[in-house]
Amino acid sequence: MKKKISLVVILYNEETSIKPFLDETVPILESINDIDYEIIFVNDRSKDNSLEELKKAREQNSKVKIIHMSRRFGPMESIMAGVKMSSGDALINIDIDLQDPPSLIPKMVKYWRDDNFDVVFTTRLKRHGESSFKKIISSIGYKILKVFTYVEMEKDSGDYKLISKRVIEEYKKFNENYPFFRFVVDWIGFERKQIFYERRARKAGKSQHPFGLGVIFNFFEISLTPFSDFPIRFSLIMGFLSFIISSFVLLRTAFLYFSGETQISSTSIFLAILFFGSIQALILGFLGLYLGSIHKQSKNRPMYIIDKLYGFDKEN
Repeated sequence: MKKKISLVVILYNEETSIKPFLDETVPILESINDIDYEIIFVNDRSKDNSLEELKKAREQNSKVKIIHMSRRFGPMESIMAGVKMSSGDALINIDIDLQDPPSLIPKMVKYWRDDNFDVVFTTRLKRHGESSFKKIISSIGYKILKVFTYVEMEKDSGDYKLISKRVIEEYKKFNENYPFFRFVVDWIGFERKQIFYERRARKAGKSQHPFGLGVIFNFFEISLTPFSDFPIRFSLIMGFLSFIISSFVLLRTAFLYFSGETQISSTSIFLAILFFGSIQALILGFLGLYLGSIHKQSKNRPMYIIDKLYGFDKEN
């Protein structure tokens, strides 16, 4: 009996990328011996004609399946929807923009099927078509996460990876607000194989995830807070440091006063107040981040809502 691969593809306003993606990916999938496949497109409520283009693609290839979300929920929630609706013996998450080459799929399948690796993840050696600023910020971000989180990760390893059936089943158990795919899979563990490649420039369309401060803060919110308690411990350390400094300033001021010094400089007191105020603001920011995550999780809302399904056993 043939093994089956599920390809999960998240898209938002990518009508011009659908055909090039299928034209390149489908022949590669069909060239793999004794492998069946399905391509699950998760349409994160695109505002363009992506859904119509997907329907046309399904008319030409019945292995194309579509999940149409009720609104835009985000890439991580959409990946979870794709994973839960998949029926393959293994799953590959891949971007539709073809920056991550589908030509790696046969190698990923080989390591999974022939060598029994549960996770085959990819690592970018070069990132073509990206600005130097984005590369620098990404590099710094990975270094911060590698040091301060308790998840083993590789720099420049993204969401383009293959996971086996038992990893899929473990991944489905997660119900947290931010099921950050690459970190959750790394946290799950099992046998892993690394593949290196050069990331290509986007072939069609324009990125729907512009790189800015909002993206940076959101990245750290979904990656740092669920997988690290360092900010909380940092707050404790800074609180202890603040206590030591304030005690020193207080003792110094008291000593000068009782020594008869009439001109006690207020500079040190001012700097101490400024320092303590900034530390308190930073600590409150960290606590607010964690409280916000707890608040979202405590509401226990569904992670996503599906509007329509196309190509699955139950369509609506």
